[in-house]
Amino acid sequence: MFKKLVLLIVLFLGLITFAQAETSWIKKKDKTKKVEKVEKKSNSWINKKKVKVKENKKEYKVEEKKITKEIKSWIKKKSKDKYYKKINDLPDGGIYFTANNEGNNIFIHGFVLPDTTSEMVDNKFYKTSKGFGYLDDGKTTCKIGSTIIDINLGVVTARVSGECTNGIKFAGVSSQMNGNGFGTAGTKDGERFNFDFGIDKSKIALIHDKNKSETLIVERQLPTPKKQKILLKPNGKYYALLIGNSIYDDKGWDQLVSPANDIGEIEKVLDKSYKFEEIIVVKSGTKKEIFSAFKKLSKLTTTNDYVFIYYSGHGETRAEQAYWIPKDGSAEWGNGDWININELNIFLTEIKAHHLAVMVDSCYVGGKFKGTNILDVREDDGRKLWNDNLIDDLNLRARSVLASGSTGRVSDTASNSKHSKFALSFLNLLKFADREAVPINLISVAMNVRNAFTGDFNQKPFYYNPDTWAHGGGDFIFIPKKNYK
Repeated sequence: MFKKLVLLIVLFLGLITFAQAETSWIKKKDKTKKVEKVEKKSNSWINKKKVKVKENKKEYKVEEKKITKEIKSWIKKKSKDKYYKKINDLPDGGIYFTANNEGNNIFIHGFVLPDTTSEMVDNKFYKTSKGFGYLDDGKTTCKIGSTIIDINLGVVTARVSGECTNGIKFAGVSSQMNGNGFGTAGTKDGERFNFDFGIDKSKIALIHDKNKSETLIVERQLPTPKKQKILLKPNGKYYALLIGNSIYDDKGWDQLVSPANDIGEIEKVLDKSYKFEEIIVVKSGTKKEIFSAFKKLSKLTTTNDYVFIYYSGHGETRAEQAYWIPKDGSAEWGNGDWININELNIFLTEIKAHHLAVMVDSCYVGGKFKGTNILDVREDDGRKLWNDNLIDDLNLRARSVLASGSTGRVSDTASNSKHSKFALSFLNLLKFADREAVPINLISVAMNVRNAFTGDFNQKPFYYNPDTWAHGGGDFIFIPKKNYK
């Protein structure tokens, strides 16, 4: 069954394209130098294309080895396949898809059905699905199959492969949620196909027709316009402080699994894919160590910088006062070794930063940073923020908090994971944004993380801007390295 990661598609609703101003000047040059310049660019483009094709071929070989025996048997099975020209004419009750290669000169549509003889996964899905695809040439058919390889937070990931009568072979991965999704697959010849699929036949047919129509329009334009890449230029540097308290000295506290794992993985992703000048990490820190980290951060930053703080660990409240619990915190309140949120407010207001974003994965503490304008992230309430231009987000002052819960308990780890559901959702978004080369603002993170908790009535993440932090209407943006000017 082709599967889909609808969870991540929502991300693009929060990303507004912006006009990029370009300035250029023309200087007279003799014809010889001009020709050499054109040839150099042409060669560079050809070399890049060769490298891309080589990478795609290598990726296909890796994925091809993972195709299951059941799918290989189905693909190789001889049969007289009926050709369907239109998606709306396909048999009812299937998962329908449309796909096209990156050159937009090959289009495929088709369907798959669950193999009811295969085993059940998570008591909801048949592990194997089989079906057919049809090239838009009026004759070529393809055998297609998929195998579920993972289910996490409602997102179903599957390995997909196929072979067409004209010799095209492809293999890749797809993800879905609630019967809708997308995927990518490479071919043995170095092509790459992008898939959209879902249970609504008419909707997939519209996507298929729209993709083909846009391609025809582009082909008639001279020259063919390039796809605009979102490029941003921050005025300052990025810094991060990651605090994860898993181990506690007082046995009155439960020892936690996710905090240390969460900040370790977040550090790895930020360091690899995002341009952070320094990442300060505190694992199972004492009150003194945590305060020292805040002081260090305050000394490092300037008013032009962008600061991200992430806390994961125990939290408690007493008489409407909220606390983070450090490693050396007593199980009972009153010994002065808990960290009062009001104390943290002093540290945070003294941090010299253009943007300050705080994410809190802790019980009871989420909405306790001083302020009255707590914004529960619903579509209506967050609409204005979603429409903000990314450049405005970057240039306007920002002070924001995204919490994993409000005044109740939050879970330690997600099912079959060493990470919390809150952190896992955040990590998936960071990796997606890097892979797709799309900057992602904190309100986009908030909306998508909240979607991961759909149906969970005990815990609801929310986003807000504390009044006393002097929020200026901007938003913290995670910018992949490839999106810097």
